[in-house]
Amino acid sequence: MSSSITPSESGDRATARSRGPARPARLATVVVEELAGQIIGGEFPEGSVLPTEGTLCDEFGFSRTVLREGLKLLEERGLVRVEQGRGTTVQARELWNLLDPTVLRIALERDQNTALLDNLITVRRLLEAEMARVAAARLTEIELAELAENIERMRAALGDYSEFRRLDQQFHGQVMQASGNEIGRTIVRSIHQYAGWTPSLNSPGARESLERTVAGHAAILTALRDRDGDLAAERIAEHIDSAWAERRTR
Repeated sequence: MSSSITPSESGDRATARSRGPARPARLATVVVEELAGQIIGGEFPEGSVLPTEGTLCDEFGFSRTVLREGLKLLEERGLVRVEQGRGTTVQARELWNLLDPTVLRIALERDQNTALLDNLITVRRLLEAEMARVAAARLTEIELAELAENIERMRAALGDYSEFRRLDQQFHGQVMQASGNEIGRTIVRSIHQYAGWTPSLNSPGARESLERTVAGHAAILTALRDRDGDLAAERIAEHIDSAWAERRTR
């Protein structure tokens, strides 16, 4: 039986064998990064057709096997539609999977007016408020004690933002875990990952900002201890809104 593998594909496979089985997938991520950036950045607007496979192979220096894997990954993320005989068409933005880590990161990099971040913070506020409402009735005394300890450790970490941020996210994570809402936790973790902010601890008001974060957590914990779900939801929503408003002014 004759082989239909092209010299380029044969070369890719030989390289893959020498560097490990994941090599083609790693090459495909290059295609995803470049084309996703161009699509999200508007270089290929909605409804436009990407260049032919041959043109893209020449541009990237990859085989059709690698290129098609990259296009498949773009299609899975909702950025394009691949149709036999019609080419690869850019999809409307509302079809993009903006919770996919790659798509979200690239979209945020091009979020000039912070509209996407505004939407993410709104989603985070709604989800965390509801999870705090549920958690108020489910947190054990041991878990409440752990949250109190977390707050004390945050107070001790005011001069170390990396540690402070880790403890901040841990506090929110513990509350969300107590709610039992796995989907909500996953979405919020994704938002935390790409919507974080690292302030300069030498900037005016930086320490006061961190102290307000600690005070916000303490107020949330008081509501949780009192088993007041509505108040816990209200306070965590206010805490998120306040932190976002402060960040936008910097």
